Amino acid sequence: MPACTFYCPRYLFVELFKHKERLMHATGLTEADFLEGLYALVTRLEFVNESNIPMGTWLEAYRLCKTVDEQDTPYVALTLHMDGRLWSSDRELKTHLCSKGFDRFFEP
Repeated sequence: MPACTFYCPRYLFVELFKHKERLMHATGLTEADFLEGLYALVTRLEFVNESNIPMGTWLEAYRLCKTVDEQDTPYVALTLHMDGRLWSSDRELKTHLCSKGFDRFFEP
């Protein structure tokens, strides 16, 4: 299987630290182990500056996300911008996006 490159908006850093305590609790990891795992994760990701995404793409992503979860807009905008696939386990988001004609999902 060819190697995949995973891209994410820089906003992911905010999300990871915003939910750090919940993630540590859910996984049972100590803070040190969580940070070690986080380091291993981010060294394998390509971070994209959101300012490189055209405004029209942002507006389309917002239109797609606004009635389900506006905080997913950066991820959908990046997916549209890079003509990629969105990796999400959020069933509500995926169902909503499909209802809007968006069906570009990554399924591992």
